[in-house]
This record gives sequence, C-alpha cells and structure tokens, in this order.
Amino acid sequence: MLSVLLFLSFSVISKGETGVYRAYVYFIPVGEITFDVKKDKAFVKGETYKSLKWLYNYTFRFEANSDGYFLYEKENKKEKIYKDEQIKKKKPWLPLIVKYIMEGKKPDSEKDRNFPYRIERQKDRVIIYPLKSKKVKKIVMLLKNGSRLPERIEIEGKIDITLEKIR
Repeated sequence: MLSVLLFLSFSVISKGETGVYRAYVYFIPVGEITFDVKKDKAFVKGETYKSLKWLYNYTFRFEANSDGYFLYEKENKKEKIYKDEQIKKKKPWLPLIVKYIMEGKKPDSEKDRNFPYRIERQKDRVIIYPLKSKKVKKIVMLLKNGSRLPERIEIEGKIDITLEKIR
C-alpha cells in the first residue's frame, strides 16, 4: 500500500500541472495560452484564435529551466527569439508568473536583483509589482483549490490582459 501511495505521489510531482487559459485583451477574447509546469521546468505556449489571424497573427513559446528563460515569438510574419534579460524587458509578466508558479510559494526577490519586484499576498490573491517595468504595473493572480496554477491572472499595464483558466 505504501509503495502505491509513493508511486502515485511521484507520478503527480513528475507530471506537474497543465492549465489552459483564455486570453482577453481588455474584454475581447483573443486566444489561448497553455501553461505546462513540471518540477524544474515550465513551458508556456499561446496563439491567437484562428478567426482573428487575418487581423493579428501571434504565436509564442516560452521555456523556463535551470539554464534560464527562452522565448520564441512569431508576430504576423516576423519571427524573433529572446533570452533572459530581453524577455524581462519585452514580456516582464511571463517570467514573473512562471517563477511564482514553479516555486509554488513566494519567490525570494532578493535573489534576482537585476529584475526587482515586490509581492503581496492577500488571502487567495497574489499581487506582483515589477518595479522597473514600463509595460506592466502589476499582476494579480487568483489562487484556488491548492493548485499551483491560478484560476485567473490579470496583467495591468500599457495593455490590460486577463487570462481565465478554462481547463
């Protein structure tokens, strides 16, 4: 019996968690983003809905691991690749959310002096303030059910983005 419980708990830890989110710009649904978080790696991918690709075609893949961050994006017909510091300037919300989800608790902002942020926890909400970002004012995550993945993520900045978990 103990070996079965250990096997099941190891399977859950090694599999990690996956969540699919509907992305809204202001109140308009524009696409879906998938977070796949494992013990020491995270993959995030997103794209605009097919019905909107004639207007704006955007796809991205983000990876976080012990080597750092990597982002590939295709905007209309332009492809770009970013690493670590470039990502923190281009999409500061992405590494901050992934860092919080991967660590499963309040990250130590002192360890990352080049990318300062402040975190507040209020019951079932986590608020992250990137201190040097010109694009993002704050990130609000609604946590539920003991899951590492938030039910809702609100990114306030030059453009307001909301991610709602759909599965």
